Amino acid sequence: MKLKRERKGLIFIGMIAAIVVALVVFISIYAKQDKIQENLQKDPVIKVLFVLKDKNQALFTDVLIYYPVTGKGVLVNIPGNTGGLHPALDRVDRIDAIYSEKGIEAYRQAVSNFIKVDVPFYLEISVNNMVEMADLLGGFELFIPMPVDARSSTDDKWLLPSGRVTLDGEKLRTFLTYHLDEDTESSIQERRQDATVAFLSAVKSNSNIYLNNTNFNQLSSRMTSNVKDKDLLELFQYISELDTERFEAVTVTGTNTTVDGKTLLMPFRNGEYIKDVVKKSINSIVSPSGSANARPYVIRILNGTKVLGLAHNTKILLEGAAFEVLDIGNTDGEEEVEETYIIDHIGQPEVAMNIGDFIHCTKVEEEEINKDDTETEANVDFTLVLGKNFDGRWVRQREKK
Repeated sequence: MKLKRERKGLIFIGMIAAIVVALVVFISIYAKQDKIQENLQKDPVIKVLFVLKDKNQALFTDVLIYYPVTGKGVLVNIPGNTGGLHPALDRVDRIDAIYSEKGIEAYRQAVSNFIKVDVPFYLEISVNNMVEMADLLGGFELFIPMPVDARSSTDDKWLLPSGRVTLDGEKLRTFLTYHLDEDTESSIQERRQDATVAFLSAVKSNSNIYLNNTNFNQLSSRMTSNVKDKDLLELFQYISELDTERFEAVTVTGTNTTVDGKTLLMPFRNGEYIKDVVKKSINSIVSPSGSANARPYVIRILNGTKVLGLAHNTKILLEGAAFEVLDIGNTDGEEEVEETYIIDHIGQPEVAMNIGDFIHCTKVEEEEINKDDTETEANVDFTLVLGKNFDGRWVRQREKK
C-alpha cells in the first residue's frame, strides 16, 4: 500500500510539473505574440534590424525606423566594416564580427548601443531566401545606372542591364553579390540598401496576396525573426504602409583606418555623429511638418575660412544626415567670414532652420531669386557659408558677457 501511495504521489508531482511547464510555455508564447502592440504602447516608432546574410556572415545591415502615424521612415545603414572597441568582442574590430562570433541577438544589442536607439526586433534573410522571395513577389524593381558585364574570380558570369529594371531571383543574386574592381565598400552597401528598399516595395505591392493569415507563411518561412509569425505578419502590415519612394536613407560616415591588417571605417567623433544623425531623423519622421516626405532640398557649401578641407568635410557630414549637397567652394575675397550663416534662396525658413539645427547655426539670411538673372543661386535652395565660429561639427555660440 505504501508503494502505491508513493507512486500516486510521484504521478501527482509529475502532473503538477507538466502543468507548470505548459503554463511557462504558454506564457512565453503569449508574450512573444503580444510583442508588437506591447512595444508600440511604450514607443510608437517601429524599429527593425534587417540583416542580409550569407552563411554566418552579415553582408548588409540596415535599421528601419518607421512612424506609422505619419507614414514616414528612415533606413540607417551600418557598414559591416564599421570599426570600434566593441564590448561584445572586447577588442577593436569590425562591427559585423559580433554577428559572426556572437550571433544575431548580440548583434542587435550592439547596433542598438551604437546608434543609441533600442531596436527591439530583428529580421535575418539569407541571400538564397531573398532570391526565392524575389521570384514569389514577381521580381524586385531596381535602378542600375550602368550595365554590368564581367566575370568573377571563379569565372561566374555577371550580367545585368542598365536602367529601371525588374530583376528575378537569379538576377537579384548577381545584383547582391557582384563586385567590380572599381567598386568601393560604400557603393556595394548602397546597392544592397537599394535591394532592401526594393524588397519592402515588392511586399507592399503584393500585400493583398501575402500579408494575410493564409499566405504569409510563404514569406515568414524564409526569414528568421525574434517574433512569432502572427506578430511578424502584424509588423509587415504596419511596414507595408511605408512610402518607399520618399523616405530618408542615412549611413555611418568616417575615415578608413588600418587596424591589425583590417581596413575599418572609424566613425566621425567616435560614433557621436551618427547618433546625432539618427536622432535628427527620428525627430523628422515623427513631426507632421518634418522633411522626410518633402522634396530633397539642395545645398551649396562655401568655405569662408582658411581651414583647408572644411567645406569638403562638412559636405560628408551633411550627406551622411541625408541632406543633398550640390557642390562646394570658397567665398570671394581674402577676408575670413566671422560667423557661419545660411542663405535661404527659396523662402523656406523652417527648412533653413532644420539645416541650421543640425550644426547649431542660428543665423539665416533670406534672399529672393531674380528669375531674369541667370547668374543667381537658383540651382540651389540654400547656401551654407562656413565662418570662423564653425569647428567642423558645431557653430560655437558667442559667450554672453
